[in-house]
Formats: sequence, C-alpha cells, structure tokens
Amino acid sequence: MKPKKTKIPLPILFLLTLLFTFGCKENSVSIETPGLPDNEYKVTIDQGAWGNVHFWEGDFMPMYDPETGGTISPVVRDIYIHEATTTSMVDKVEYSAFYTKINSELIGVVQSDKDGFFQIKLEPGKYSFFVKEDSMFYADLWDRHGYILAAEVKKDSVTQVEINIRYKATF
Repeated sequence: MKPKKTKIPLPILFLLTLLFTFGCKENSVSIETPGLPDNEYKVTIDQGAWGNVHFWEGDFMPMYDPETGGTISPVVRDIYIHEATTTSMVDKVEYSAFYTKINSELIGVVQSDKDGFFQIKLEPGKYSFFVKEDSMFYADLWDRHGYILAAEVKKDSVTQVEINIRYKATF
C-alpha cells in the first residue's frame, strides 16, 4: 500500500519558508552600521550644508556583517566645496574616484570633527564636495547629469551631504 501524499497549501508553505529563512538569529547579517554617531543635533546653521564623513575599509561582500566584514568609521578630513563640478572639469586619476586638480571655483573648505561631522554656510546653489586624501581629492558619486558628489542648497534650508570614502572597501 502506498502512503497518501499530503499537499501543503501555497500560503502556508510561503509562511514556513519565511519563518525558516529569517528565524535563525545567530546567522543573521545586517546592512545597518551601528555605532556611528548621529550628528544632526550639531547643526547650528540656517542655510548651507552639513553631513558626515565615513571611511569604509575591508570586506562588504555580499552584505555587511559587523563581526567578519569591513569597518565604517567617522574620520577627520578637509572637505573642499566647489561650484557644481562635472567630470569634464577635473583632472582624474585613470578610472578611479581620485582627482589631481579641480577646475571649478572653490567656494570653501571645512574640516570634519572626530565624529565625521561638518557644516558650512552656503548661498543657494548647486555644489560639489570633495575630501582631501593625501595630495589628491576624492569623491565617488556622480548624478545623472555628470556632477560629482553634488548637492543643492535652497534658500533658508540646510542640505545633508553624506561623504563616504570607499577606496579601501571591497563590494
């Protein structure tokens, strides 16, 4: 005599799969980065930009695991703010996110603190943000118009800019 086959309804099979997949806490991996300071409380300007500078180092493949993966740390860096700058306005180091010269107007320079926090008063407009790494400048994001690490400041508002230095990270 053959044993009778029991069909498991699809919704129950789905729920069982979810419980099994996400129920194992000791093997869970997080993409959150606990321990980084929340610096928004430090903002004292009425118009301009503020943000954080974080240095990424190590292995972030395939997801961030704080026990075995890389580290993300707030860092002190000089931040150079230029008028909105496209890739045609810089002298780039091959296929990297490093630049030897920025051929757009320098608006200001500010330094992040030990928590990675910086702020700068700016007039309304669009700006590009670069960090100084040794003798070169670094910025690794571009918008769809080709502007490098760009942010827009509007009248009577403060724009948040996150600067991530990722050249020593693997993804």
